[in-house]
Amino acid sequence: MSAQRRLLWFALLGLAIGAAMLHLRIHPPSKGPVYVVANLLCGLDVILVSLLFLSRGTAVWGLLLNSFMAFLGMILMADFALTATAAGVVKVRPGQDLSGWLLQTTLPDITILFGDFMVGLALYKAAMADAQRVP
Repeated sequence: MSAQRRLLWFALLGLAIGAAMLHLRIHPPSKGPVYVVANLLCGLDVILVSLLFLSRGTAVWGLLLNSFMAFLGMILMADFALTATAAGVVKVRPGQDLSGWLLQTTLPDITILFGDFMVGLALYKAAMADAQRVP
């Protein structure tokens, strides 16, 4: 594994571990089965996606799984932000204070997840570049 791939792999692992710990804090599994599923997906990200990216042969599966979970998380968090705003859970309305509203929604979490997706994509591209160099 090249130095660039190793750095990207540790960055992906760090993002996954951070997301899993954040998920455990925000969505404790003791609150119901929906929270258990969300935390299981984070656990899959930490373990399975990280392991798949270790090998060039399975990196494409790591990319697919990482991308699927990232986009699913982005869609679900955006949906939650909009429904929470419509239900009045978010106290600031976008028309009153746009930046305040953005900070109180899940937009910061979505941007972190987008970063996780981009690191996974860069790791896949680095793995494929390494595959072309090695006979």
